Amino acid sequence: MNRVLNQKDFSELFAELLKFDYAYDPATQTLRLDAGHLPDLFALLATDERLAMNYLRDMTAKEQPEGEFYVVYNWASLTHHHTLMVVARMPESLEVASATKYWESANWMEREAWDMFGIRFTGHPDLRRIYLEETVSFFPLRKSFKTLKVENVRDLGESERERAKAQARKEKEPEGKK
Repeated sequence: MNRVLNQKDFSELFAELLKFDYAYDPATQTLRLDAGHLPDLFALLATDERLAMNYLRDMTAKEQPEGEFYVVYNWASLTHHHTLMVVARMPESLEVASATKYWESANWMEREAWDMFGIRFTGHPDLRRIYLEETVSFFPLRKSFKTLKVENVRDLGESERERAKAQARKEKEPEGKK
């Protein structure tokens, strides 16, 4: 069965429910806010029957040329057949609440954002790298990341691993030998 999306204007509903500063554009179904308000928004999107955003389609991050980071979520309601995009401006700490409490699909998406951008998701059940070695100390999708000339990506991980092992050996040495 082919279902057409009901693009709904949430302006009145958001005015009633959201108790923080935000900007909403009904033409693009986009809600913009500070990331500190995400826990309240997550609870609302998951539990309010008028919204019923029960499917987190996608979540990613982006960095503006000025260095500001954003997390971007795309939800759909399989109940009401409407969608919503949320763009949340990150604090300088690059820490934000995890959405995994309400949407299990956020698990790998948040791990990817951690691995590629270095965004920490507080409350995430298993926040570890998904593509790169745990010992890698950089985040390749940040604008500050400089492309390295590496013949084999495994070599890059290996050198990072060796650096981490050397640091661990230093920390284990007795005080007198340092």
